[in-house]
Amino acid sequence: MTRERRQLAAAAMLVARTEVRRTWRRLRTSESNKLVAGVAVGLFYGLIGGVTGFFMGSVVAEDGLATMTQPRLGALAVLVFGTFLVAQRTVKRSGSLDAPGAVLTATSPAAVAVGVMGAEAVRGLLFVGLPAALTVLGFGIGTGDPVAAAVLAAVALCVLALVVVVGFAVGMAFKYVSMRSTFVTRNRGKLGVVGTFLAFGGYMFFLEGHALSQAIVEPLLALPPAWLGDLTLAGTPNVSPQSIHLLGALGVLCLGMPLVTSMGVGLARRVWFGERVRPAERADTTVAGTDILGWLPEARLSMAARAVARKSVLRARRSPFMVQYGLLPYFVLAMFGVQFAIQDGSIPSWLPHGAAAAGVVTTGTAFALNPIGGEEGLLPITVTAGVDTRSFLAGLVIAGWLVGLPATIGGTIVLGALLGTPPVTILALAIVGSGMALGAPGIALAAGIVFPSVETQSIPGASETVEPSTFAFGLFVIVLAIASLPVLAAWVMGTGPIERLGTATASVGLAWLFGWVGFRYAKRQFDGYVPDPDLL
Repeated sequence: MTRERRQLAAAAMLVARTEVRRTWRRLRTSESNKLVAGVAVGLFYGLIGGVTGFFMGSVVAEDGLATMTQPRLGALAVLVFGTFLVAQRTVKRSGSLDAPGAVLTATSPAAVAVGVMGAEAVRGLLFVGLPAALTVLGFGIGTGDPVAAAVLAAVALCVLALVVVVGFAVGMAFKYVSMRSTFVTRNRGKLGVVGTFLAFGGYMFFLEGHALSQAIVEPLLALPPAWLGDLTLAGTPNVSPQSIHLLGALGVLCLGMPLVTSMGVGLARRVWFGERVRPAERADTTVAGTDILGWLPEARLSMAARAVARKSVLRARRSPFMVQYGLLPYFVLAMFGVQFAIQDGSIPSWLPHGAAAAGVVTTGTAFALNPIGGEEGLLPITVTAGVDTRSFLAGLVIAGWLVGLPATIGGTIVLGALLGTPPVTILALAIVGSGMALGAPGIALAAGIVFPSVETQSIPGASETVEPSTFAFGLFVIVLAIASLPVLAAWVMGTGPIERLGTATASVGLAWLFGWVGFRYAKRQFDGYVPDPDLL
């Protein structure tokens, strides 16, 4: 190795070590105690993986494998899903340097790119290392052969490295296209959301084993990347993969990884040193003068609340990722809808009910789930600029209503009409859904106050945003589920119309009560708010 190459390797290791240290520092200093929660979740999934690995190893060692279809399917699934996750992280976070001017002048872009990829690989180990280790251990015990466990562990590490470099290259390619394309630059947030929905919808489509998906997947199983499944079982007793397939898998690792790494380095250089196109402002658009609440008399709503609601909606329109928890219910609805449609061969009749429920959750979580952290570093300025607490929180609630109520009512009516749902049922779902949606933002405000979040992440369409706490979302869902118990019980037990009317009224009343209490609690906590030094 020449002196220049040694210097590049040392610089890459320094970049990777620095990034990993920053990640470790964030984990140790997290107010949500994420490190402890991560270890607990890792142990839980590790126990499941260990037991699964033990039984799979026992079965394979005793009975062998008639074909290599299942291992190859597993290898393809890991490659595709892992690449998607790494590419998404590259676009949202790891592909953007915190101090590009200082970092890129201290060493070469190639060293920085390799260091970033190395840090991503270490983060991947931190994320899946414990469950994967226990799974490999269980597989080795099940087969009774330590060589099988050693080969599986070695291939798993190589696949992790491959997924990281391919995902980094794909993510950097998307970032470069978004930099050079005016259309993508203007709509990249929306394209990212649509792409996420399509990716997971396609994943569910192939997972169900539909005839069309099988016709698409079968040719892919004959390609070298799928042969990594053969390589994982190369040391397993009673399994004899063909030599050509093992050589093909080794070729993917030994030749494909350096090739894709060089492509990722080249794309990273173009992204970090390239110039972003700037879309011209549309002549017919005057965002500064837009008043989305102009139809409401000023006596009904203060100017401060109007400004907060308008700001929230316009920021979400600019980058939908900022309201990702508001989009999550519809993603879950679409995912399960596709899954049941593939299984049963027809569109499920419960979709209008799901649309009403998704609309309620969206109304609450879109803007009100993180009232403190959602303003990022501007919160101290906001609360001292003449915006009283009630107006500020009311603006968040109204922004949720503006987006969530039309989605709740419109989604329920459209899906109900398309599926032939009785008009009385559609009307009842729309009324109950919109009624509960009125109280949902108040519940979300209280949950966001109990579990605030100030940690930022890079997103398409904006430099960075604060992601709401997962614990806040969980608390919101629990309280909303409690309010929904009466109507859910009546629907499950199949009661008469009078009982259903009473339980629906009870659920709407509980949602209003919880929302009112949550709003008052959030207002009281805001009145005693002291700015966190991390926000200043």
